Amino acid sequence: MKSKIILRFRDLITEEDGTINDHQTLISRFGEVWWGWWMKQDETPPIDIFKKMVTEIEKKGFVKSYLFNTGLLKIYEVKTYKILVAPSSNKIPTPNPEKSPSYYHRGRYPAWFLLKKIEEISFDNIELLYHSFPTRLEPDFKEYYSDYVGQKVMSLKQLKEFDVTLWVVK
Repeated sequence: MKSKIILRFRDLITEEDGTINDHQTLISRFGEVWWGWWMKQDETPPIDIFKKMVTEIEKKGFVKSYLFNTGLLKIYEVKTYKILVAPSSNKIPTPNPEKSPSYYHRGRYPAWFLLKKIEEISFDNIELLYHSFPTRLEPDFKEYYSDYVGQKVMSLKQLKEFDVTLWVVK
């Protein structure tokens, strides 16, 4: 799989950098942590993308992905070792409460990603191209953003302007 996903998040219920710090604490304690994907109401889980990722994990042991903090404009490279996806339009609780931050325990989410490494990286050191916006199926959205497919992601500020919580990039 040459493409990678970017998952959007913000520190809405934690202090600044709290989301990453909470996940890093659990990685330090257990060697891994579950990251829940907080999809927006008007998004659809990209089941085909997740299936491709699972296939690659089965072959290589992990896939590289990114986490994007839109509040602080920070990007992190992660290694995903497992993905659990809720059936159809349902949501599922954390696969392991001990290995997920406590704020996830009350909720249910469409997908969970098992991470063993989260590393902040400089956007200046990576080159990403927009590949698809698979969570938004409305024709107007697809038409408006189709011109971006194949184009370079110019900045994290530009990336933030897209009304999605998951991008596919190359």
